[in-house]
Amino acid sequence: MEHQNHNTDSRKNKHLNFKERCLIELRLKDGNSPYKIAKELGRPINTVLNEIRRGTTTQ
Repeated sequence: MEHQNHNTDSRKNKHLNFKERCLIELRLKDGNSPYKIAKELGRPINTVLNEIRRGTTTQ
């Protein structure tokens, strides 16, 4: 009997990379909104907002 249920699929876009964090920081300094930054990165708005709240990027 073969089992077809695999739950080890990798989750895509789980973490922001360094380049994306730098881009968030630069865009915030330029005055762009978090919504606009999220659309540019192709990431959910909550991901960008969490990154800003976490403080790994400066505002």
